[in-house]
Amino acid sequence: MTGTLEVELKLELDPGDRSRLDLIDLFGAGGATDHLVTTYFDTPGGDVRNAGCALRIRQQGEARVQTIKAAKDKATGLFTRTEWSRAVTGDRPVLDATSGPFGHALRAIGIDRLTPQIVSDFHRTHGLIDRDGGEIEWAVDDGAIRAGGSVAPLCEIELELRRGPPGLLFDLAHRIADRLPVRIAVISKAERGYRLLDQTAGSPARAEPVALDRDATVAAAFPVIAHACLRQFRLNEPLVLAAGEAEPVHQARVALRRLRTALWLHRPLFAGDPQAASLDTELRWLTARLGEVRNLDALIPRADPDLGERLRAAREQALAALQADLASARARLAMIQVVEWLTVGGWRTQPQDLALLTETVVPFAADALDALRKRLKRRGKKLARLGSKERHKVRITAKKLRYASEFFATLFPSPKAARRQAAFRDAVSALQDYLGELNDLDLERRVLKRVGIDPGKPHPHRKRRAKLLRHAEHAYDELVAAKRFWRGQAISA
Repeated sequence: MTGTLEVELKLELDPGDRSRLDLIDLFGAGGATDHLVTTYFDTPGGDVRNAGCALRIRQQGEARVQTIKAAKDKATGLFTRTEWSRAVTGDRPVLDATSGPFGHALRAIGIDRLTPQIVSDFHRTHGLIDRDGGEIEWAVDDGAIRAGGSVAPLCEIELELRRGPPGLLFDLAHRIADRLPVRIAVISKAERGYRLLDQTAGSPARAEPVALDRDATVAAAFPVIAHACLRQFRLNEPLVLAAGEAEPVHQARVALRRLRTALWLHRPLFAGDPQAASLDTELRWLTARLGEVRNLDALIPRADPDLGERLRAAREQALAALQADLASARARLAMIQVVEWLTVGGWRTQPQDLALLTETVVPFAADALDALRKRLKRRGKKLARLGSKERHKVRITAKKLRYASEFFATLFPSPKAARRQAAFRDAVSALQDYLGELNDLDLERRVLKRVGIDPGKPHPHRKRRAKLLRHAEHAYDELVAAKRFWRGQAISA
């Protein structure tokens, strides 16, 4: 079994739009169609997944091919995974010396413990395209994934680069997106199945730890961080489109705020890049649209029954407008363009700061965290006496510091750093929460006016505001006193 690098770009398509897919128009040919049934093996406890790979047997007619895929290669929007494939004659995995670097871990798990956990059953129409000196294999998969007694429809387009630069994949992706309402895909078929097994497919997606290599350059670490933010947004976006409950709206907004913070932190890589500025404009637009719904969600729990009813009606209208925006070509293309820019943008070869191509990420992260902490310390002095505008600046800085500390957390893995991280995270989260509640009070009248509700006489919320300010000042003091997990002996592995 030999290892090969698989470079794919995946696009999701609503099954209801499958009939609109004109293969000849898009790919120049109708392609061949095969029926594929793929079984993924694991233990009930997920030992294979925890080992960082996926083990499957794919049946096509009488032929069977076993594949082991690395599940945790760092991606930049593309699925860039190493895989090891071999023909097998039965329906059970074969693990031996030819099974690649994951073979030892899989054999240690015990082949007798591996049972079918996920099945994808779909028809694949596929073909090859030669363009601009490169070769792309395209495939349209239409079927379903079954796991844990649940079934999810599957309809996606895979573009695999056989030869040539990755930019060819995006050229073709834009051609497809001009004709069909496709969205960038961020999870594999195996992960779709695991989400069914875990019963998390319909749950809001929170920010996940970002696994960074301490030896990586700043230029290599940035797309890993950005992709993690994009993934969080895309996992929540279908939930916002389907039902629009408060938590997925909130988490989608958080994901875009995190992505914009990642851009802000790494701006020395692409300062002056017009494409970066254009993408940030699109992200700011989507963040604001999500914010309009989220602001109403913050008011509704505190409203009396009459006002609450009117606010819920206003939320329905705001949600409908948000869903229309998310369904628009503008929003769908923005996500594809972000992935394209992360993958083949000019900053990758000609960054504004050439040193960041070779500078390792650890000192960059430490300096960025120091600068944000210093800014927050300066802006937050005498917090209770600050006006709403100054407090808002403190809140934004606290958000950036929290997101940056989460982005770079895995760079400082020592036990001492972990203890300091926990205390630091608690302090910055508490400060952010209290300042967020104060901001909601400041926004109340403006939000009511925006949706056409007379706010009546100003409500000072004196007692509540005073209490929140006391808590915020205490959280600020705790944060300033917290040890910096990124400095001193704590940075040692």
